[in-house]
Amino acid sequence: MGALDGKVAVVTGGGTGIGLAIAERFASEGANVTIVGRRKERLDEAVKRIGHGAVGVAVDVGDDAQVKRLFADFDRVDILATCAGTATFGPIDQVAPQAWRDLFAGRFFGQLSCCHFAVPKMPSGSVIMLCSGIAGEAGLTNYSGGSGLCGAVNAMGRALAVELAVRGIRVNVLSPGLIAGTAGESNLGPDERVQFLAQTLIRIPMHRPGAPRDMADAAFFLATCQYASGMVLNVDGGWTAS
Repeated sequence: MGALDGKVAVVTGGGTGIGLAIAERFASEGANVTIVGRRKERLDEAVKRIGHGAVGVAVDVGDDAQVKRLFADFDRVDILATCAGTATFGPIDQVAPQAWRDLFAGRFFGQLSCCHFAVPKMPSGSVIMLCSGIAGEAGLTNYSGGSGLCGAVNAMGRALAVELAVRGIRVNVLSPGLIAGTAGESNLGPDERVQFLAQTLIRIPMHRPGAPRDMADAAFFLATCQYASGMVLNVDGGWTAS
């Protein structure tokens, strides 16, 4: 028997990277997993990899109408993990403000929208796991808008944990550090990614990136520890401790 047997889990951004690793872990523990993303082909591949009866639904979480339709099909949601989104890098005077607004549309308002439509379907004992990033606490060069985004998600998670406790719903925020295989979902070119990786590893005491499976381990803890709520869990190889 798995720790999540019979639980209904929705994982946004579940087609690749951190979201996919979390979906795999939840499914292996017995959850009935639905992964969400914008690209159907990628979701189809991920569903095959996950197995365990996982289902993929193509949704742009930045579109409230699509998110509403997604959750209308559920009678119950026990676990909501919101991992969808990309990253935008660049100097403050070179990145157009609209680029930051677009980033917030998916990664902040997308998570908020999922909570809005999922919570009415969530019974007591359910759990929400938002996803931010350690840029909310550690300053990153050329990532001012993204840093603000991460801080906003952290604040939203804490507020929701207080708000939803009376309904028996726990809320936490997973805050990843540098995770291998996720840098491609950004506006950085190949050479820029190599440079970013080199500069970042210097700041990490463990001197290596994490792996999506590390985030899945952390997400499993947040999903199963019944006294964990209101947490912002930095999983970053010691970056924010240095």
